[in-house]
Amino acid sequence: MKSIEEIINSSLEEIETMVEDNKTDKEIAKELGIGYSTFKRYKATNEGMKEAIAEGKDKKNQAVEQAVYKCAIGYKYYEEVITKVKVQTETEKGQILENEEVKISNVKKYKGPDLAAQKYWLNNKQKSKWSEDPNKTVNDKKLLKLKEKEIKSKTLEI
Repeated sequence: MKSIEEIINSSLEEIETMVEDNKTDKEIAKELGIGYSTFKRYKATNEGMKEAIAEGKDKKNQAVEQAVYKCAIGYKYYEEVITKVKVQTETEKGQILENEEVKISNVKKYKGPDLAAQKYWLNNKQKSKWSEDPNKTVNDKKLLKLKEKEIKSKTLEI
């Protein structure tokens, strides 16, 4: 019988994939056949497991980043469109019959750039250049220092 350490070390790629697939720690532990508390303990101490989880999370973040970028610049995609088509057929007696058929076609569409995605992308990628208030953090730090000095002076008075 394999030890828990062996189970985890032999399942690192599987753990990474499960993290990418957005499985919870409980679900991962169940699929590995180990207890949740044991999983948490090894998650905190096993370096290989930490790396596999971090790599899975990083891949998810990269996918979201790519999706935000795609929305920011616009993209083309195909959509299946169902249309009804009238078909006329002539019988042997010369009568014209009209039937409807359903036709499925792929239509190329374009999703234009999304302003919110552009703003989000630029605010996060080039914060100093595109931030709504580029001096906000500097001003917040100065304000915090002033408040700390004020609190210290009040405590010294007491």
